[in-house]
Amino acid sequence: MSVAELRHPWGAVRALLAVLALALSGLLAFPSSAAVAQPDQVQAQAQVQAQAQAQRAPLQLTRQPQGLSAVSRLQFFEDTTRALTIEQVRTPEQEARFGYPNDPLVGKESDRVLWFKVQMQLADPAEATREWLMLVPTVSSHDLRFYGPYDAQGRALAAPVVTGMRHPWSTRPAASEQMAWRFKLPDAQPYTVYFRVESTFARIYDVSVWDLSDYLQSTQDKRMYDGVTYGLLLGLMVYGLVLLLVFGEGLYAFYLLTCVCGLLALGSFNGHVLRYPFANWPAAAGAAYTAGPALWAICKLQFGRRLLRLRHFAPRLDGSVQGLTALLLVAIPYAMWGAHPLVTFQLVQMSVVVSTVVLVAGALVAVRGRYWPAFFYFFGIATLLVGISAIVIASWGWIAWSPSQMNVSQGALVAELVVFAVAMASRLKLVLRSEQALTARTQQLIEALGTDALTGASSRTGLEGRAEQWLNERQPFALILLDLNGFKGVNDQHGHAAGDAVLVALGRRLYQQVQPGDMVARLGGDEFAVLLAGPTTHERLADIALRMAAAGSQPVRHEGRTVTVGMSLGIAVFPADGQTLAGLLRSADLAMYHCKHQPSGLPYAFAGELPGRGTSAAGEVQTSAG
Repeated sequence: MSVAELRHPWGAVRALLAVLALALSGLLAFPSSAAVAQPDQVQAQAQVQAQAQAQRAPLQLTRQPQGLSAVSRLQFFEDTTRALTIEQVRTPEQEARFGYPNDPLVGKESDRVLWFKVQMQLADPAEATREWLMLVPTVSSHDLRFYGPYDAQGRALAAPVVTGMRHPWSTRPAASEQMAWRFKLPDAQPYTVYFRVESTFARIYDVSVWDLSDYLQSTQDKRMYDGVTYGLLLGLMVYGLVLLLVFGEGLYAFYLLTCVCGLLALGSFNGHVLRYPFANWPAAAGAAYTAGPALWAICKLQFGRRLLRLRHFAPRLDGSVQGLTALLLVAIPYAMWGAHPLVTFQLVQMSVVVSTVVLVAGALVAVRGRYWPAFFYFFGIATLLVGISAIVIASWGWIAWSPSQMNVSQGALVAELVVFAVAMASRLKLVLRSEQALTARTQQLIEALGTDALTGASSRTGLEGRAEQWLNERQPFALILLDLNGFKGVNDQHGHAAGDAVLVALGRRLYQQVQPGDMVARLGGDEFAVLLAGPTTHERLADIALRMAAAGSQPVRHEGRTVTVGMSLGIAVFPADGQTLAGLLRSADLAMYHCKHQPSGLPYAFAGELPGRGTSAAGEVQTSAG
C-alpha cells in the first residue's frame, strides 16, 4: 500500500483491517501458549519423577577421595515427643513419616530431635571387606545414636553406637572431632541405616560416606590449619602477657583475655576442647562451647572501648558497648541453666554482630579524631565482621551452609587479633612519644628548678645560682670538684643502668659528708661539685676530701653484682683561687687533673698548692706559662 493510499481515509481503514487479519491468521496458524508450555511442564514433571526415583534408590557406596555425599538420599522427620525408640521408628506408622527435605543444606538452628534414614548398598561386591565411615559434620550435637545397618529381614549387623557432646570422648568410634560412625556391609544387598540427633543447635546435616583411610587423609589440611591458628593465638597471648606485665594497663589485660577466650571458642567449635582438656568431663566442654563466644565478645568489647578511647571520642557508643557487655554477662548463665538456651545463643550471636558494627562505627569516629591506632583497629574489626557474618547468617537459615564457613570465621578471628596487635603497637608508639615529650619537658622544668633528675642533687644551674649569690655577697666558700675513676669501665662492663646506680649512690653519700648549708651538684656525666659555705681551714678541707673519697670508693650493689669506682678531687677556695665561678672551676679542674697524675697517692689536691701557680692582680689564678 502506497503512502498516498494511506493518506486517503478509506486507505487507513483498509490498512487497519489488514493488520487485524494478519494477527488473526497468526493466532490460527500457531498453537496456544498453553499448548506451547505443555511440553515444558511435562519435562519438569518427568525430572521430578526421575529425581524421586533416584532418591528412593539405595545410595551406591563407592570409594570417593573426597567422600560420597548422602544428602540427596537422606530422609528425616522430627520427633516432637523426643522419646521415640528405634523399635518405634521402624514401625510402618513412623516409617511413613520419613521424607526428603526440599533444601537440605539450608535451615535455621532449632532445639529438636531428628531421625534420619538412608538406604545404601555396595556398588561393587568386592568392596565387602572395606570399612566405611558415615560422617555427620557437627561437633555441637548433644546426643547422636547410630543404628544398623539393617538387612532386608530387619536384622541389625552391629550394636547401636551412642556418642555426642554429652558423652566422653572415648565414645567416638573414629576418634574424630566431628560425629562419625564406622560400619561394614558384608555383601551387595541393600541395607538401611538410622541415626538419631538431639541438639540445641541442630540445623542441617551434610552427611557423607568415606573410606576410613581417605577420611583420615582429608583431615590433615584441617589439622594443619587448626595448628597454625592455635599457634598464632598462643603467640599473641604471650605478646599480650608481656605488655601486661611491663605496662600493667587494663587494655593489655583485655587483649590477653580476648586471645584466651578466642582460643577457647575456636577449640570448642572445632571439638578440641572435648577431645583434649575435658575428654572425660563433657559437661565442662559443653559449658565452654556455650560460654566461650560470649566471653570472647565481652573481652573484645572492653578491649575495643579502651583502645579506641570511646569515652573520649564517642560517649554514646561507649554507653552502647557497656550495655552490650551487661547483656552478654546476663546471657551466659541463662544460656547454660535457663529454659531457652537456643534463644539465648541466638541473642549472643546477634550481640556479637551488633557489637562488631558498633566498634566499626567507634573506630571510624576515632579515625576522624586523628587517633591513628583506630585506623588499624578498623581493618581488624571489619575483617571479623565479614568472617562471622558467613557462619551467623548461615545459622539463621539465610544462605546455604558450607564447611568452609567455619574456616573463614576462624581465619577472620585470628586476623583480627593480629591487626589488633599492630594497633596496640601503634598506640604504644604514641604513648612512648608522649612520655618522651613529657620526660623532656620535665627535665627542662627540673633543670629550671636547679635539680638533677637522676641523682636528686643540684644541677649546674642550681650551682651557678648559689655560687653567684655568694660571690655577690663576698662570702668566703670553697669549691670541691670531683671526678670518678673507672666509671667508663662500669658502663662498658655492666651497662648504663649500673652506671646510673653508681651516680645515685655517690650523690647520696656526698650529701652525708656536708653540712645543711652546703651544696652538692652534678655538673654532668660522672662529674660532681661541692660548695662548702663559710671560711674553713686547710685541715678541714683535707679531712672532708678524704671522707668523700672513702665514701665514694665503697662498693655499690646492682642486680646482684658489686661495682667499685675511685675518686679524684680538686679543691679551690674563694677568693684565693678565683674571683669568679668560672675561675674557681678552672682552678679546681687543674687541681683534680694534677691529683690523677701526682705520685703521692692522695685522692685530692689544692689549687693553691700546685707548682708554678700564682694569682693575678684581678685575683684569678694563673699558671706560670700564663
